[in-house]
Amino acid sequence: MRSPPRSRRRERLSPGAIAVAALRLIDRDGLEALSMRRLGEALGVEAMALYHHFPSRTALLDAVTERLVGEIDMPDPSGDVVAWLGEVVRRYIAVADRHPEAFPLLATRRFNTAAAFGFVESVVGTLIAAGASPELAVDIFRGLGAFANGAALAGIAVRQSTVPPATLDAVHLPNVARVAPWLGPEHVDRLFTSSLGMFLDGVALRLQRSRAASGPRRKSGKKVAKIRRKRR
Repeated sequence: MRSPPRSRRRERLSPGAIAVAALRLIDRDGLEALSMRRLGEALGVEAMALYHHFPSRTALLDAVTERLVGEIDMPDPSGDVVAWLGEVVRRYIAVADRHPEAFPLLATRRFNTAAAFGFVESVVGTLIAAGASPELAVDIFRGLGAFANGAALAGIAVRQSTVPPATLDAVHLPNVARVAPWLGPEHVDRLFTSSLGMFLDGVALRLQRSRAASGPRRKSGKKVAKIRRKRR
């Protein structure tokens, strides 16, 4: 069967289809392998055809990042915001498990599309609804992001490493040698769960303090409103 002419293939191009193909190429060959020329070859078109949809490789990477964010299956709202945040982190890191070659885009690039910012809106909105101030919501979001990105990248590095563990000098590095058995790839999941638990304990404490601090202000605000109504 003859393949369709390039002009007909070009008609079927769309930003979404191009982003999907770009992600597929990255998954297969790595992030550095992505170029407009190679992507055009994969799609059966000239590279210039892609520029009708994306003005640059940077814009294309923004679209791929958006697709990765779209793969985060956000959990349903929960009365326990801390547990909900933990599940968000787990599902975020699941993207790294599915796309280890492309995940650095999430970890190293700023969100530049409205769809990607929808993820931010969901997390900070849930935190504010749970009693966090906007400032605290940002602190928690950035902290969770730093933790999740670091944990995911470390997990990718450990799982992909082909270098055998170094032989440690127990005389000069006695404590490192003692903890070394728990730093191997077979302990990645346990270390992640333990570290996430410690971080979420801190989040719970900060939220508790925020709610306690806002309580008196809310009560005093109600008293002032009552006084003003009486004066009227």
